Order: sequence, then C-alpha cells, then structure tokens
Amino acid sequence: MSSSSRKLVETIKRLVVFILRESDLLRSPVFIFVLIASGSRTALIFLINETAARGGPNFFLFAGLIAAALILLAFSHWASLSGAKLVQSLQLRMRRNLTKQLLNADVSFFLRRGHGELYHSATHHIAAVSGTATRITGFIQAVLVLLFCLGYMFLEMPSSVLATVIALALGVTAFFVTEGPASRAVAKTHHATVAYHNSLNDILRGFKELRLRLARRRATDARVEQQINDAADAALVSERHYSYGQMGANGALISLLIAIVVILPLMSGADSVTTLQILTLVLFSFGPIETVVGNLPAFARTAISFQELERIETELSQNAEVEVSSDALEKRDSFETLELRGVKAHLSREVGDGTNARDTFTLGPIDLTLRPGESVFITGGNGMGKSTLLQLLTGLRHPDEGQILLDGQVVTRDNVAEYRSVFSAVFSEFYLFRHLDGLSEEDRKRLQEHIEEMGLVEGISIVDNQFTSLELSTGQLRRLALSLALAEERPIVVLDEFASDQDPGRRKFFYDVLVPRLAKAGHCLIAVTHDEHCFDKSDRLIRMEDGKIISDSALTGAAIPAAE
Repeated sequence: MSSSSRKLVETIKRLVVFILRESDLLRSPVFIFVLIASGSRTALIFLINETAARGGPNFFLFAGLIAAALILLAFSHWASLSGAKLVQSLQLRMRRNLTKQLLNADVSFFLRRGHGELYHSATHHIAAVSGTATRITGFIQAVLVLLFCLGYMFLEMPSSVLATVIALALGVTAFFVTEGPASRAVAKTHHATVAYHNSLNDILRGFKELRLRLARRRATDARVEQQINDAADAALVSERHYSYGQMGANGALISLLIAIVVILPLMSGADSVTTLQILTLVLFSFGPIETVVGNLPAFARTAISFQELERIETELSQNAEVEVSSDALEKRDSFETLELRGVKAHLSREVGDGTNARDTFTLGPIDLTLRPGESVFITGGNGMGKSTLLQLLTGLRHPDEGQILLDGQVVTRDNVAEYRSVFSAVFSEFYLFRHLDGLSEEDRKRLQEHIEEMGLVEGISIVDNQFTSLELSTGQLRRLALSLALAEERPIVVLDEFASDQDPGRRKFFYDVLVPRLAKAGHCLIAVTHDEHCFDKSDRLIRMEDGKIISDSALTGAAIPAAE
C-alpha cells in the first residue's frame, strides 16, 4: 500500500471515529434495524433456494417467503429513516459547532482566512461528512449480508467462498490502485470551488463597481468561468479514475459469476441444483459487494472534506478566545484610565507582485493614556497605523509586545471580553446587522431617539426587532451605525473617519454638538479624522507617522495625562 493510500486509510479511520463519537449512531436503533434487515435478507435467500430445490413452495415455505420479504422491506425502511435523522442531527451539530467556533475566534483568523473556504466548509464539507453516517450503516448492512451469504456458501460449496473473497479483494485492490490520482483531482476540485466562492463573494459585494467598468466585469466573468471549468474538469478526472476502479471491481464480480457456472462445477462436480443455489447466493451478494466497493470512493471524497474541516477547526481552536457567558460578563459603565505601555504590533502581508514577497509593518512602540471626559482626535497619512491602533485599543488585535491596562489591570486573552465591553465603535469598514440582537428595551428606546436626531426617521423603521430596510446612502448607513453605537452608552466611543462621507450640516453637528456632548457626559471619544479645520474641536490631537505617535497635543488647555 502506498503512502497516500495509508494516509487515506488513517483519515477514513478518524472520520469513522468522529461519526461514531459525534453522532447518535451508537445510541440509535438503526443498528438493530440493519441487523434484522440483513438477517431477513439472508432468510429470504435461504427460503428461495429451498423452494427451488423442492421444485416449488409448500405452505410453510410460502409463508416464510412472505414474512421475510415484509420484514426486509419494513426494517430497511426504518433503517433508512433512522439514518436520515442521524444525518440531520449530525449536520445540525457540526454547523452549530462551526458557527460557535467562528463567533469565538480571534480577529486574526478572519484577517487571513478567505470567506470562500469558510462557505465551502459550512455547506459542502459538513454535508459530506454528516452524510457519511448513512453510508456507514449501509456499509455495515452490506458486510453483514455478505458474511451471511459467505457462511451459507461455505456450507454448500466451500470453494465458492474462496472465489468470492478473491473477487472482493480484486475490487478493493482496483480502488487503491486508482485512489491516488483520484484523490488529487478531488483536492483540485476543492481548491477551484473555494476560488469560485471567493469570486462569488466579490460579485455580490462589488456589484456596483462591476457595472461601472465593463472591462472589470468581463475579466471577472472570464475568471469565474475558468474557476468553474477547473472545478468541473478536476471532478471529471476524479470520477474517471474512480470509474476505472469500479470497472476493475465489476470485472472481478463478472468473472466470479462465470467461474461459478463454468469452472466450479468442473472442479467440484456440483450438480445443477447446487450450482443454481450458489449462483443465487452470489447474485444476492452482488449488491452488497458493489456497496462495499462502491462506497470506497465516497469515503475517499469525504476523507478530503473531513481533512479540510479538521484543518479549519484546528486553526479555530488555536485562535479561540476564552468564552465568557453573559452572566459572567460584567458590563462596565465607567472606567478611570486606559493605558498602552510599550505596545507593538507586527503586520505582514503579501506584496501582490507575484513574487510571494511580503511587506512588513510595525506599529509602535505606543505609550498612551486615556481618561473619561476627553475627546481625542487621531490623524496621519494612509498606512500610518491608525486603524491598527484602533484594533489594539478595542481589543480586536492582541499586541505582540507591551501591555494594555484598564484601571491598572493588564488586559489578557482571559479577560479581553470584559475589556471590550467598555467600547462601542463605528469602524471605517463597518457592517450593519438587520436584527437588533443584544439590545435591551432601554437601548432600543435610545436608538429610536438617536435615529430621529440623525435625521433618519423617513428612511428607517423598526418592526419585530429588526430594520425593515437598509437601502440607504453610505452617509445614512454610517449615521445609523453611530446611532446604534450611542444607544449602547458604552464609556468609550471609537469612530473611524465618521465625518468623511457626511454633508456639511452633518459634519457641523458631529464636531460642534456630538463631540462636546459625549465628552461632557463623561465618555471618552476617540475619532480618526483628516478634517484639519476641525482639529480644535477636540481636547487632544494625536499625529501618527510610520506606525508611531509623533505628537500628542492638548488643544483646549487640558493637560495630557502621561503614562505611568
């Protein structure tokens, strides 16, 4: 057996163990149904042979045939239904587990993982793995029937058992001979499909840009067409190789039938009745052998899906944050100091010139102290580290060096959830949820008040705890996001380029009304802005360059708190 085949066998073993552990298969009556169905199938074969040997049925044989047939049909049906329930139960559990892991994953996981791969895992891979539960029961039923048939064949003609085992071994060997190239083709199908899902995500999110530039739309169409063709071609290659293996298995079974009617009678001197009985047994075992051999390619495909799920879930577990229950999470209504001491973050990204080179950027060291009741504006050129600083401040990124302290307590991965509860934010790239999940009745009342203040009453309505529509301009969506952030009344409000897409009247409201109001109410407002003519509206102005704070100036006479 080749190394790839051994690796496949090990993966299938892990897959089967996973199915048995995570599903209700061992506690389900499906095994009882399968056992009874297999036994009734064997009884049906025996009764058919007895009827043929006697030249016709008597009352008891006829009654036995009818009973065996009814039991086979009934218990096969119940086994099928039980298997379907197992699949749905396991699929539900796997999707719930993946969703929970995604919700608890560190932000760094999403920064480096494409959405297409996650979509493919949550749909295709989970469906493939959960569907294996029924394949396992079908495989077990086929093996049981095959064992019953082999036992019966041994009593009638021992040499036929050897011929059947050889045919089965040849079928399994034919699969492993073709497994290597077939599995590689399945992997190529996976990668091409993931690329297609990523492109589909681009189309859904960039539909406006695609319609403004015909050349980009045509290039996207050509790229998606190529990805679809690559996936289809790789799938055909895998099916071709698996079909070669199936041809070998079918050839071995056909040879077995020929051997039974031509060679075995010559070797053993069996009469026509015995040969007919053995032939009936082989014909009945033909289906189980096809099930056993035919399931091997399906197990191989699922093994690749299982490997991909294992890889993603391993990465998720390595990047998981400490899960905190809502009861244990204490809402912070205030704070005294927030300090950054020697904080650094190292960023690395692909250059994108096809050379696989990487560009590195270091933020820091940053020393900064923030207190309630002050408005802090941050400015600087693009790529100077402002957004990364906000990610560090809000606990969305963990510092590679240095410490963040809230009221003197060091922020760690164990308490970062509580730390984040002091922040509400509207980032430059924000996302608005249609459902108002997590808002209390008081929060929703404040939200309605802010919607009215932001001039959004005509475009926004709330029904059944959700927005009826989000068909708004970018500036309106940003004001709605700010309304949500303010409704939470968190001690620290973080805004990234909030005024960049607002009209002059809304900018004036933001700088002249909202900023001083938040500071007066005791909130700490941290806003990234490039509006130089409004810098004097803040208490402090921080300028950044090359990932460092080059100045931290008090603009309203307030003393700048120094880090201890």
